[in-house]
Amino acid sequence: MSVDQLARLRAAGLPVTHEVGRGMEGVVAALDDHRVVKVWDRRPREEVDRLRTFYDAVEAGLDAVGARLAVPRILDVDEVDGLVVTVHRRLRGSETAPATPGPVLEVLAVLADVPAVPDLAVLPVPDGEAPFDPDVPFGVSLGALCRRRAPLVDLAAGVAEELAAALEALAPVPPRLVHGDLGPVHVLLEDDRPVGLLDFGYVSTVGDPAFDAAVAAALQDMFGPRAAEAMAALDSLTTRRFGYDPDVLVLYRAAYGLVTASCLAGHPGRHLDWCLELVDTWRSRRG
Repeated sequence: MSVDQLARLRAAGLPVTHEVGRGMEGVVAALDDHRVVKVWDRRPREEVDRLRTFYDAVEAGLDAVGARLAVPRILDVDEVDGLVVTVHRRLRGSETAPATPGPVLEVLAVLADVPAVPDLAVLPVPDGEAPFDPDVPFGVSLGALCRRRAPLVDLAAGVAEELAAALEALAPVPPRLVHGDLGPVHVLLEDDRPVGLLDFGYVSTVGDPAFDAAVAAALQDMFGPRAAEAMAALDSLTTRRFGYDPDVLVLYRAAYGLVTASCLAGHPGRHLDWCLELVDTWRSRRG
């Protein structure tokens, strides 16, 4: 965030001190020890208001199950020079170390306890798509999404249809809160315990908790030399603790890979290759 931007925020009555973070959607500056302000680069007010509704529901759901996990709930929304500006609680804690499965496993257990309510299903899955209907089985919604996104991805003939059919054939499960993109960097720790959870919004909805477990395993160490080992370790923990079917985890990772690859279309590189490898792994497992 430039000095001029900081000055404009101050002129709008926001006592910002310094930049504390920068991401794909905007920059974050400190207001005080307890609050931060985010300037959104592209999000219109309507989308940010919807995100505020979602985060309010997430916090209420976490409170209802007795989870002591803070989320970046939006406390206020305004506009400065045509850009949406939001004020958030400043979360404490440090990022989880990569390939450290314990804290992520704890968060997965919490999310799997949060029951579905309508306000947890208000976000598009992903941007540009409609929210998932909580009354439709998660596998059916995910399969339909894969069919819609497949034309954007370079896949062998019939792969997307086979993947969608496999998703639609899954037995429905009671829907729970799904983060959808749960990597170690999204879990904040204090004294090695999870205290905060960041970056909902990519494919956040209500659905099968096994999807979160599948994606979290893949994100443990995406590009590291021990990536496969880290993914297998978290898979082993979630199958033992929650009873998830290993084949379903591989299937869900393939769906995540296809959808994410469709968002990266036109941007070749190792992230896109990694996504397509998730699809290829599922194909190979099917024989």
